[in-house]
Amino acid sequence: MGLGYTIDTPLKVARYGISSVVSIIEDELVERMREFHCHRNEEPFTPIPVSEADHRALRITAYLDLLDNLVKRQAKALRKEAFEPGSDIVKYFEMLPDGSMKKMYKEMLAMAPGPRRSTSRMN
Repeated sequence: MGLGYTIDTPLKVARYGISSVVSIIEDELVERMREFHCHRNEEPFTPIPVSEADHRALRITAYLDLLDNLVKRQAKALRKEAFEPGSDIVKYFEMLPDGSMKKMYKEMLAMAPGPRRSTSRMN
């Protein structure tokens, strides 16, 4: 895969518990991606100029910190979602292999809508 395909992969898959890697070789690209994702997610962005001592390490660290914060935010939002068709939480449980979590999910879906289902262990 090229750099552009792997630099922000965690933002696409980490909320589902899928591990990935990030290409951090090109610090100029890392800095541009940090700027893009900061603006996209209404996060403050302060450029790290090439003239700054140890700029490469600072840029990479800032980008990895941003990814960490955004993934945590996505995971938190995922846990709060309603189990409605097409929602990310439903996609997550549908992707799970057969096991205890998927079994609990299917049991929850089999319950009639109401207070018991709303307070099931899946919520």
